[in-house]
Amino acid sequence: MPLLMVLGHTNCGAVAAAVKVVMDRAELPGHLPELIKSIEPAVIVAHGRHSGDLVAAAIEENVKLNVKRMHDDEPILSEALASKAIAAYGGIYDLATGKVSLI
Repeated sequence: MPLLMVLGHTNCGAVAAAVKVVMDRAELPGHLPELIKSIEPAVIVAHGRHSGDLVAAAIEENVKLNVKRMHDDEPILSEALASKAIAAYGGIYDLATGKVSLI
């Protein structure tokens, strides 16, 4: 069965920037605000659900939200996932160890 993998990674600069935008109302230059908009929902969910390392929690929530987006993406992905023609999982790649932890 084909597998789609959404893979976040530790110490993600884009997620860290999204945390600064959400928490500190930071403004970013150039095209960065467009990138950050897609990550902001994960930061908001992480802030509400997790205590501790907000960047790490937001990385995990971003992976989860993107796996969910695949299930909601009609008609091709959602139908293929529902019929089990393909599978989708998320994971976090640890830059220090090279290991992937499934979530």
